Amino acid sequence: MIFITGGVRSGKSAFAEHYATNLFEQYQKGLYYIASGVPFDEEMKKRILRHQKDREQSNMPWITMEVEDDLPAITFEKHDIILWDCITTWINNILYKTEKLKDERYLKIQQYIESFQKRIMKWKEDGSILILVSNEVLDEAASPFEEVNLYRELIGKLHQWIVAISDEAYELDYGLSVRKK
Repeated sequence: MIFITGGVRSGKSAFAEHYATNLFEQYQKGLYYIASGVPFDEEMKKRILRHQKDREQSNMPWITMEVEDDLPAITFEKHDIILWDCITTWINNILYKTEKLKDERYLKIQQYIESFQKRIMKWKEDGSILILVSNEVLDEAASPFEEVNLYRELIGKLHQWIVAISDEAYELDYGLSVRKK
C-alpha cells in the first residue's frame, strides 16, 4: 500500500497516476480509480474534468468508480491497482452528509471510518495494490471553527492509521516527492 500526501496543487495526483500506470505495466491487472470529488461548484467541476482528461490522455485502461461516501462492496484481485483520490475529499463528503444528524453524528462518522478501515484492510489482504492520495491539512494553525478542527482531527488520525499500515509513504511539494516511509 502506498500513501501520497501534500498540499493543494503539489502534484499528488500526477505522481499517483504515474505510479499506478507503472505498476499496471508491470502486473497487467485491473487499473481502478476511485474518485471522491463532488462537482458542487465551478472550481471543483474544472478539477474533476482535468483529472478525467488526464486519465483519458494516458491511454491506460482506467476503470473509474465514483465514491462520494459509501464504499463499494467490490472485491479486487491480487495485483489489481486501486488509486483513490482523495481521502480528504471523502472525509469532507462524510462531514457534509452527517452535518444535520446532531446527537448521532459522531457515531455515524466513526461508522464510516471503521467501514473504510475494514474495506482497505480487506483489499490489502486480498493482494490488491492500493495507492491512497490525501491532502496535507495539518500544517495550518488551529482554527476558531469547530468543524474545521473536527476535520483536521479526523484527517490526522486517519493519516496516522494509513501510514502505519502502508509500505511506502510520500509527501509532495512543488511536484517533488520525498519518501517518508
